[in-house]
Amino acid sequence: MKANVILTVIVVSFCVACHNKPGSNGQSLDKKVQNIASFTRLYGYARWFHPSDEAREIDWDKFAVLGIQKVENVKTTVALRDTLYQLFSPIVQGLQIYETQKAEIFDPEILRSPDPKAKPVAWQHYGVYLDNPANIYNSIRTYKNEIDTVIFDRIPPFGEIIKEPIGNNLICVVPLTLLTNDTSTYPQTDRSTLARLQSELDHININGYFFDLQVNLASVIITWNVLQHFFPYFDVIDTDWNEVLGETLNSAFTNKRKKDFFVTLSQMISKVDDGHGIVFEEPIYLLPVRTEFIENKIVITASNDTTLKRGDIILEIDAKPVMEVLDEKEKMISGSPQLRKYRALNILGGKLDQNNTTSISTFEFANNNKENKPESSGTRLLIERDGKAQNIIVANSRDGSIIFNPINEGKYSSETIVEIKPEIYYINMSNCSGKEFEQKKEILARAKAVIYDQRGSSRLNFFQILPYLIKEPATSASWNVPLTIYPDRKKVEFHSSYWTVQPQQPFFKSQSIIINDPSVVSAGETMMGIIDHYNLATTVGELTAGCNGNVNHIILPCGYRVIWTGMKVLKHDGSQLYLKGFYPDYPVNKTIKAIKEGRDEYLEKALEVAR
Repeated sequence: MKANVILTVIVVSFCVACHNKPGSNGQSLDKKVQNIASFTRLYGYARWFHPSDEAREIDWDKFAVLGIQKVENVKTTVALRDTLYQLFSPIVQGLQIYETQKAEIFDPEILRSPDPKAKPVAWQHYGVYLDNPANIYNSIRTYKNEIDTVIFDRIPPFGEIIKEPIGNNLICVVPLTLLTNDTSTYPQTDRSTLARLQSELDHININGYFFDLQVNLASVIITWNVLQHFFPYFDVIDTDWNEVLGETLNSAFTNKRKKDFFVTLSQMISKVDDGHGIVFEEPIYLLPVRTEFIENKIVITASNDTTLKRGDIILEIDAKPVMEVLDEKEKMISGSPQLRKYRALNILGGKLDQNNTTSISTFEFANNNKENKPESSGTRLLIERDGKAQNIIVANSRDGSIIFNPINEGKYSSETIVEIKPEIYYINMSNCSGKEFEQKKEILARAKAVIYDQRGSSRLNFFQILPYLIKEPATSASWNVPLTIYPDRKKVEFHSSYWTVQPQQPFFKSQSIIINDPSVVSAGETMMGIIDHYNLATTVGELTAGCNGNVNHIILPCGYRVIWTGMKVLKHDGSQLYLKGFYPDYPVNKTIKAIKEGRDEYLEKALEVAR
């Protein structure tokens, strides 16, 4: 018993020591994370909601790195309060930071301009603009010198503030509206104070090509804040985003290589269940197979490697049980359950580049040009074939992507439009071009049935097909863009719009049957929304992804790029689309027997419906 007590004490002491593992300067990791989390919250309020000229002009990427350097090793609440104030006060006019039990009174008159003609200025966010001119979103400060008209008719009144806890027993007060005379916002920061801050920022060096802990932490800070203030779907997901901040900062501190941080950031984005949520610019080397989850097993359904066959069951990948590997991949993927599994299977057995010398966008993986594509070391698979276990080593390559696996052994995988039964046509939308569709439209209009297969990457889409399926104009679902003037998604309103599809001739009298799976996402679900609402087709297969709306991009100082959904889209009847998708009229469960026989059970069901 004495030995057990001693052992218990040792174990407890070891656990406490691990939890409080010191970083540089003897500061515990927990305290570092708490300090950076406080900085993170104030950073978001200042960057996106305080409208001073000084805040507008600084380099916010460098400011995030500087903030980490300033706060991570601060040891007391008072010292953290003073450090944050010294850091932010040159750019946040009227800033107050005080301990929770020592409340201070805010006097808006300190912000009053001596110019009687001064007018209010505040931030308005239509979605949010993140230095990406290619999308529809915008952010402005509302006064004439910046833009002739405001985005929408609403700003916080002069004197309105946010008063929010930022952790470490601290409260911050940040004014949301200042006054300007079109020359400068008031009050102005002393130029020497601002110059000192600028000098410190000038000495910050950011190179997103290399691993840099502070730059990685800054990237977490920026990403967390963008989603905290502007992501439109927190109301339908079960995620504690504040908890995710601490988890991600802790994880970033443990990363040793840049590819480790890629995993950390991907896991962070996965927590918002966003089917558009992807971290880009890190290459993945993939297995030369297509795998699917069939009968609770991971089954090879197509292969570019002659040593692997349809119907082979994967048991282990590099000596790890395959279900563990699948679970690890799913934790890196954002989206609905059906989309997570679909994309995890696309990259099952995938490996990150070992030397991190190449930055390739995930979308570029679909390029089948194999020239100058170095391969990673092989992957060891334990498979089951005809009841017997076999060990096989296969080479990984960069063909394919998290979005789409091009490996396909289907009977019609190389076809475009083919008559598979008398008066029943099959369109492989991955291969068929718009021109080919237009050339065959008269035949398709008179057919008994047309089966539209939109599994995988669609070259032809329903934007081109839909006008021939309707007799009257049809409208899309509404696009609801957040109109944000307050942080933390408070008092958000939405700007709603939609568009109309006009009918074209010839009207297709043929029965329309659509094969779906979770690869149908975004624009594909825009079309499925119209098809579902107007009952324009019968659907076969699986759930669609459950994610729609224009994406937004976060360009991070670490060199990665994050995309995410910037608007809210519901179904036509106002019900939830996000995560739920569109359920098929005829759901299909594949069988291993059919895979071995080379049969496409989705297409078989579509033919059954057509007959």
